[in-house]
Amino acid sequence: MNDHMYEAAFKLLPTPLLLVNVGRVCTVAAINPACEQLLGQSEQETKGKEFVNIFFSALNDNELALAECQKKVCNDKMSHQIKELKYVSGYKPGETDTRYLNVFFTPVINGDADLEQIIVTIIDITDLVVARRSESEIRETLSKNQSFLNETQRVARSGSWEADLINNRMKWSDVMKEIHEVEADYEPTFEASLAFYSTEQQRREMTELSTAAFANNSVFDIEIEIITAKGNVRTLLCSGKADHVNGAPERIYGTAQDITEEKKVAVALKESRNKYQDLVEAVDGIVWEADAQTFEFTFVSEQAYNILGYTATEWLSEPNFWEDHIHIDDRESAINFCKQETALLRSHTFDYRMIRADGNVVWIKDIVAVLSEDGQPRLLRGILVDITETKQLAVLDHLEKEVLELNSRQNTGLEEVLTAYVKSIEGLFPNMIFSILRVQNNKLHKWAAPSLPDAYMGAIEGMDIGPEAGSCGTAAYLKETVIVSDIDTDPKWAKYKDLALPHDLRACWSYPIIDSKGNVIAAFAVYYNKVKAPGTEELNIIDRSSAILKVILENRIFADTIKEVNMLITQGQELANLGNWQWDILVDKVTWSDVLYNIYGVTRDTFKATFEGYLAMLHPDDKERVKQLITNVVLTGEDTVFDERIIRPNGEIRYLKSWGRVILGENGRPIKMIGACLDNTKAIESETKMKEIAWMQSHVIRAPLANLMGLVNMLDDIPHTEEQGELIAYLRSTSNELDSIIRNISSKTKM
Repeated sequence: MNDHMYEAAFKLLPTPLLLVNVGRVCTVAAINPACEQLLGQSEQETKGKEFVNIFFSALNDNELALAECQKKVCNDKMSHQIKELKYVSGYKPGETDTRYLNVFFTPVINGDADLEQIIVTIIDITDLVVARRSESEIRETLSKNQSFLNETQRVARSGSWEADLINNRMKWSDVMKEIHEVEADYEPTFEASLAFYSTEQQRREMTELSTAAFANNSVFDIEIEIITAKGNVRTLLCSGKADHVNGAPERIYGTAQDITEEKKVAVALKESRNKYQDLVEAVDGIVWEADAQTFEFTFVSEQAYNILGYTATEWLSEPNFWEDHIHIDDRESAINFCKQETALLRSHTFDYRMIRADGNVVWIKDIVAVLSEDGQPRLLRGILVDITETKQLAVLDHLEKEVLELNSRQNTGLEEVLTAYVKSIEGLFPNMIFSILRVQNNKLHKWAAPSLPDAYMGAIEGMDIGPEAGSCGTAAYLKETVIVSDIDTDPKWAKYKDLALPHDLRACWSYPIIDSKGNVIAAFAVYYNKVKAPGTEELNIIDRSSAILKVILENRIFADTIKEVNMLITQGQELANLGNWQWDILVDKVTWSDVLYNIYGVTRDTFKATFEGYLAMLHPDDKERVKQLITNVVLTGEDTVFDERIIRPNGEIRYLKSWGRVILGENGRPIKMIGACLDNTKAIESETKMKEIAWMQSHVIRAPLANLMGLVNMLDDIPHTEEQGELIAYLRSTSNELDSIIRNISSKTKM
């Protein structure tokens, strides 16, 4: 890459860059167009502005970051990075835009070890912070030391010298004396001139070249370093030639060009190139350059190997490498979009998937700058950033939301929910095979395993859990994660590997799903068709998937339990003819149970449960009393029990025993009232009949008996025979016994 390319890169790369001059006040020296767009200000508006007022103003409130930056960069002269710097800019009066930036500060040190400039590289990570803080947004960084480039334009001074061998004299021109910083009347000698050389090695080389020039009548060139009379170090490019007279050496003469500044510039350029290269390779993305007409890549940074597993050489050796390694489902759309935007000379950003060397899928964010010439696209430069983790998290979030919604549907079976979830995550991670096994009575049973062979699942169905029962059986037994990277050699699979290996199942990691009571309810497993140990990404997937599965399973178990309890309660209420109700006082909404609708003889379709509707169905003689009771409960907050009568739509009267309780809010005011109603009609009717029986006993049956007993007593006063006396006695005892029985029955009916 030449110097012109560096200048173009500063202006054309999509990465925002600033060059800051260091002095008593740090001011902006230059910014590139990408930075202009980020700041919402032109270079003309920004140039000369105090740097701290851009990112560390009161509006942005980054005082701590400023203090740390000043210490690291200005005081310690070290590179420094501020991560997720909050930047608030006002584009229009009354409007602000908040962004989050990664800001890199690279100090530029001059030859005197003083801080001369600061290169500020900005990466806008706003999207990353907002979405995950779970999306990576890194921009290409590039620095160019303008002072070094300016120094390359200086013109070096050149002096002449001559050594007269016949007269043993040496002459220096005035410029030669200025270069050596000696007085104008200085008289040099050959030996004295050598003494200015900085090392003995250079003195020896100069002597050898001069001797060779005398011997061969040749010209020589040498680059030497001198220490001037004032102690300054300078670099000279010396050229010399020997003259002969009659075959004998007469003199040697030549020039010495002061190339000190050029040398400094060369060193600075080398350092700048090294810094540029270091920055390119330090970016967590693939920096690239390509022909805008053919889309053939001409440069790829070494990060290609870290992100995709291919070296830069492998990439550049294939003309269509980029197109061929885009995921087949994204290839056409990605290539067409890039070509379309390039033809319109528009820089662009787009996401797509690429295939790694190991076959895994990597999500890429491609940030592209289009460089044009004469109205035609000439070069493309950009950076490929790995956003796989952010994409996967976003997809997982969406997937988890969908599966939770599916699980909440009453008519959806648990096995259907689990199978849908497993299929979805297998689509997200195609190299993984997932399964969920139910643990019941210390045995494993299939719950969801859509991608595992039926023969394998049938073989492990009902398998006992234990300390060496494969991955799932062991995980369920130990209640801990079990990682088996090689099924063929791991002792936990010794008894079962012949079941897995014929189906090319080579690795299996299992995670126990433990409920809130500490019981293992399932085993979640990940299979691979190759020997593999999990990385951080896979472990994170297992942890996250296991967590959502625990929520799904526990919620379903709780829901089933609640459903059973509600069914029992409903059945109990139906048997007891007991209905319940709830009145939300704040919104005046009344809710009735099904049994209560049955008690009132109405249906949900024909009757709207309201407080007024309830009062309308009360017996006229009970209405005011009951209304007052309920009002008193609301006012006092005290529970109440009362009897009431209702009139059904068909005119039938029902007798109810009701209970009411008020629920108070945080402010102590009633917000809700709950209660129950027991249909006591049959009991009341039975009681009425018993009272009628008692009345009949006391008035209808007992009156004739009393008359009979009176007649028996009268017979005692009439003369009678012995046999008649026995008969009278028998009538008396029978009458008394019957009277006792009637009294006993009457007393029980009154209770």
